[in-house]
Amino acid sequence: ETVGPVGSERYRVSLREVHASGARLLDLLTDLLDLARIEAGKIDRVVADIALNDVVTHCVTLLHPEAVRRRIVLRTSFSTDLPVLSADERFVRQATMNVIANAIALTEAGGQVIVSTSLADRGEIALRIRDTGVGMTAAEMEGALYPFRSGSRVEPSRGTGLGLPLTKALTEANHGRFRISSRKDEGTLVEMLFPVPGATKRA
Repeated sequence: ETVGPVGSERYRVSLREVHASGARLLDLLTDLLDLARIEAGKIDRVVADIALNDVVTHCVTLLHPEAVRRRIVLRTSFSTDLPVLSADERFVRQATMNVIANAIALTEAGGQVIVSTSLADRGEIALRIRDTGVGMTAAEMEGALYPFRSGSRVEPSRGTGLGLPLTKALTEANHGRFRISSRKDEGTLVEMLFPVPGATKRA
């Protein structure tokens, strides 16, 4: 009872901080294990046909309150004629959550995060997350793809330093391509491009 009798609000605040710190540590350990397993080729994929729009909608719904809290407009634009995606749904969902959460964290109040799906020029299923955030230089983008290094001067409040490296690994584990482009003080575009099951690749 250092700060008063049991039941004091100050104890509740401290407990919330302890819980938040424990959750962040668990996130870090989980991300580390996933990244290590993927790099070692020892992670099991559960491949199934999934509707990408449904997965992305679920992620947007979960992260919308954080966007509202930070006064950021979170917009979506989904193609209505996407083919099914053959992939591990958990991997796709985790990669999507990572990128949207990062975009929200690195965008200032009044900015926008736009999440879209479409068919890309090469016939791939494309998931794109564009933000109007702080952006990165070419050197910062390269650094952001290494674990525990950040490309931005603004850090996500719950970031583990593994967001983009893990997202890239998760995308590639589903035979997809990961691309990122950014301009300092103008924003960032992250693209995850997945092959259509049974489609013939173009030269």
